[in-house]
Amino acid sequence: MTLANPGTSSPRQRWLIAIGLTLALTGLVTLLGSRERPWADARIMYEVAEQLGAGKGIAVRTEHPPLSQRGRGGKVYSQYALGPSLVSLPGVLLRRALDKVAPRAAPLTLVLTVHLTMAILGGLLCALFFGLSVRLGASAWSATLGAIMLGTGTMVWVYARSTYSEALQAVCALGFLAELIRITHLGETTRRRALWLGGWAGALLNAKSVFALSIGAAGVWVVIALWKQRADLKRVLLWASVAALPLLGAALWYNAARWGGPFKTGYDDTLVLLREHPLIGLWGLFFSFGKSMFIYSPPLVLAAWLSWRFWRAHWKVGVSVAVVCVPVLALYTRFLSWSGDYCWGPRYLLYMIAPVMLAVPWWLDQVAARRWLRRGVFGSFLALGIFIQLLGSAFYWGHAVRISMAARPQWLGGANRSGSVVPGDKNRGICDSCFEDMHGHNWLPPFSPVLLHWWFLKHVPLGHKWEQARDDAPWRRHTTLKLDGAKSPWGGVRVDWWLYSLDEPERSRAGGIVVLFLLLGGLGVAGGSYLVVRGLRPTSKPVA
Repeated sequence: MTLANPGTSSPRQRWLIAIGLTLALTGLVTLLGSRERPWADARIMYEVAEQLGAGKGIAVRTEHPPLSQRGRGGKVYSQYALGPSLVSLPGVLLRRALDKVAPRAAPLTLVLTVHLTMAILGGLLCALFFGLSVRLGASAWSATLGAIMLGTGTMVWVYARSTYSEALQAVCALGFLAELIRITHLGETTRRRALWLGGWAGALLNAKSVFALSIGAAGVWVVIALWKQRADLKRVLLWASVAALPLLGAALWYNAARWGGPFKTGYDDTLVLLREHPLIGLWGLFFSFGKSMFIYSPPLVLAAWLSWRFWRAHWKVGVSVAVVCVPVLALYTRFLSWSGDYCWGPRYLLYMIAPVMLAVPWWLDQVAARRWLRRGVFGSFLALGIFIQLLGSAFYWGHAVRISMAARPQWLGGANRSGSVVPGDKNRGICDSCFEDMHGHNWLPPFSPVLLHWWFLKHVPLGHKWEQARDDAPWRRHTTLKLDGAKSPWGGVRVDWWLYSLDEPERSRAGGIVVLFLLLGGLGVAGGSYLVVRGLRPTSKPVA
């Protein structure tokens, strides 16, 4: 089948591709989804959704400072924004309906429905990326390849399988960026575009409060870009404000309902940890062995190399990317827990991946000379990226963190936590946020989660015991010590695929639920792929 050449796709074809990408990635994630229920941050966000689904308000059951803590009326509330809980609400309602039909399958229904929304958001992110790439002049073919690389070769894949809120943040950040680019770079200063800009700004704020920094910086950039077009500037600011105000009101109401004031966010205990040197935080997020953005998303190496050329050709796009990404990045580099643990890679930076990847479709459409080399480079980065994401999704990331925490003190000695600056963790046997326990898998190559997951893959699916696995553990290249398995959580490491959970007795009679989700996933992949191929077919009709 011949695919479309650059510039030959119609609006209808582009819609087919965008819808197809959303369906295909959602279906693929559904088929290969996680078996893990919400943990840590995600658990608190999900409890809010459960309470809303049951008509019990916004207070949660679990007090786990600072993730949740007591607020107004002495009740326990989530410290997170409302958006992640709202997008989980459809999954909660679906779970309640399925539990009435198949009550014995409730544990399996939980892990399937809780991941469904994030899978859809992962697909939507790829569709938005495709649409923005085409708007910036990429062909449908190159934009599709770029979207596939984004969805399968970067951390987007792992977090589309996760119950954390990063997929929502990434979608809202890219949606907001797309409208900002259309207004400041493409000159689309209509009322409709302004309404979309304000709507995405409100959604972004409700995804995570920290993005107020990006929204403020974007407002300044709009004023600068449109300063000489006063009528356009007034129209954009007016209608963007009209669309943003209801969502801003929702965020302020949520703050007041939890903490007693519209500008209280519940992050008081967290903000006191803004004491890291920004260069150290920056180095850790981009170049550390345990958390480098480039290790966990290899295509970003290619994208970063191309970006300076892309932004030189489209400098206003570069400015828009900077005002959305840099303010939040600057804050994270000051955070003692810049790594965002427990997680796979630098999860705080997931929102940046799609904006940086915009250079890839543009590059694919450049001069046709040495096309074979261009395809080879693209294919190599895509293959490496997919390999890393398969490692990341094969096992839940918490296992690698706990293994490193158990192995490090046996080999390198215990840490003195008495001076820890993290509130409430000084006297615990292990500290989930302290440098004393986090530095191993963040900074030391033998405890890199990528290497640990590769080690897991060689042993866990085969059922190997600790005594069989420890001899080729990553740290054995540096020491001959045979660490004590009794002090290791090795026995709890398991393959992270929801079908494997059928081995557990309480889930053994879930045949109907299994068939339903296999059917949904299969239809999504097949239907989405068909729509993408249809959209990439050449057309003989005039192109709009």
